[in-house]
Amino acid sequence: MTTKKRLTNQVLERINPPKSGRLEMGDELCPGLVLRVTEQGAKSFSVIYRVLGEGGESDSGRPLAGKQHRITLGKWPVVSLAGARDRARAIIAKANEGVDPRGERIEAVKERRANTFSAVLDRHVKQDAMRTISSWQNVERVLRLHVVPRLGDRPIADIRRSEVHEIMDDLVASGRVGTAREVRKQMSRIFNWAADREIIESNPLSGMKRTDLARNTEAGRALTDVELRAIWKAAEELRYPFGSLYQTLMLTGQRRAEWGFCKRSEIDTDNRWLDLGKERFKSRREHIVPMSEFVWTLFEAFPVWAGRNDYFVFSSRHGRVPVAGFSQGKRALDAGALKHLRQETGNDAATLQHFRIHDLRVTCETRLANLGFNQEIRDAVLGHARPGLQKIYNKHDYLKEKREALQAYGAHLMDIVRK
Repeated sequence: MTTKKRLTNQVLERINPPKSGRLEMGDELCPGLVLRVTEQGAKSFSVIYRVLGEGGESDSGRPLAGKQHRITLGKWPVVSLAGARDRARAIIAKANEGVDPRGERIEAVKERRANTFSAVLDRHVKQDAMRTISSWQNVERVLRLHVVPRLGDRPIADIRRSEVHEIMDDLVASGRVGTAREVRKQMSRIFNWAADREIIESNPLSGMKRTDLARNTEAGRALTDVELRAIWKAAEELRYPFGSLYQTLMLTGQRRAEWGFCKRSEIDTDNRWLDLGKERFKSRREHIVPMSEFVWTLFEAFPVWAGRNDYFVFSSRHGRVPVAGFSQGKRALDAGALKHLRQETGNDAATLQHFRIHDLRVTCETRLANLGFNQEIRDAVLGHARPGLQKIYNKHDYLKEKREALQAYGAHLMDIVRK
């Protein structure tokens, strides 16, 4: 038998489970809403209703309500009391109009189950990321590696903020703060995209606070000669693909994604340059990177994947997919660089100051300045956006100047690492 009581959050918190069976309590403020409490202490909401017209008509032609139906609304506190009341009133209003809400709910359940995180990720990549994110392959890889194994089969509408927190907590605990930051960024992007298409009601990450993921705002640092030698030798020992990629980044000063996701079709062998189209370059404009003789020597030693018209230049899977596992590759580079640093200094206790791959860009610009190249040429080499009216009126591509700058920088770097 169902008792009735004015339900409040305090009542829900204090109500004791029955010694056996289950307890049902109706809500005085929302007739039809029922709280069910099991002997294990689980508390859930349901709504009981009758559909007008299911019972036929009276002698006077008035539609009669049919038999009693029940719809489960969910467990408390996942479903709040206020939320349960709103849902119950909406269901009863439909029933009073002669519509059985169960049909709509069945369709909603089917839609929710179809919209798993993996399914929404696939749609997001094809409909949004591929068109708006230059390094979309990296975005997809991060989510498939760290999120899909844990949440891939879950309806995206059921994913809670706490579950995303747990993923990031594990990444931070293992020292992968940058990866955790990227997971939060891309998860929030997908949730916003899904909310805009009414796949979910709102972004559960909205307002998330993670002070442990604060971005490093330092511009980076220029590496010393000793550090450059140690890193180059470590990259040489890593060999292809990571070692070759790091050496290419050292010689060109480009972003990791620009070479890491490079395809063979983007290399112009006649002109010896990397042609980054607007769809791949960060600033959504074309960027050409001349390949100095030192980069070209590296490139000619890279594997050529037979049977493929186009392939990823840096790949551990025969060109089918771009190189992956950057965190692991960077750890191997750090370990090798530390070894060579200690060998050169003769100090087994020497330490290698922390550096980021981005610091290779900082080093390139700093050394180019020391070699006498002006800011405009340095910006052109690194692909920096032009300030103010320069980007509108200055159409000079600096191709000749970029080639001279990278050739000079390559020679300078080789003089350092070959000592």
